[in-house]
Amino acid sequence: MSDQKMTLVELVEKYRSIADFLNTHWPLKDKQQQTFARIMKLVEELGELSDEILTSMNLARDSKIAKFSQENMQDEFADVLASLILLAIELDIDVEKVMRKKITFTRERFGMDSKRSMV
Repeated sequence: MSDQKMTLVELVEKYRSIADFLNTHWPLKDKQQQTFARIMKLVEELGELSDEILTSMNLARDSKIAKFSQENMQDEFADVLASLILLAIELDIDVEKVMRKKITFTRERFGMDSKRSMV
């Protein structure tokens, strides 16, 4: 695997081809079912990430704690992000655009760009 960095736009484009593959190989009745399936997958993956995080905090049964690995937690994080991107594609959301907007909103909300915040 390459250590080369990937932009958000590149990441979404790679997942656009994955979305096309999934929709072709496992077609659903309509857009509503596809969106529902993407949401359910996101919920599933978020649950798995939550489970890994709880395990990392020693808040799981001993047998699970003994098998914990940082790599598994990273894999589950990647699954959540991938599922979220696939949902955005399904909903025709421009991920880069909405994230730029949210960053601007957050920076303004907390006054991060004002002179006061630099003190």
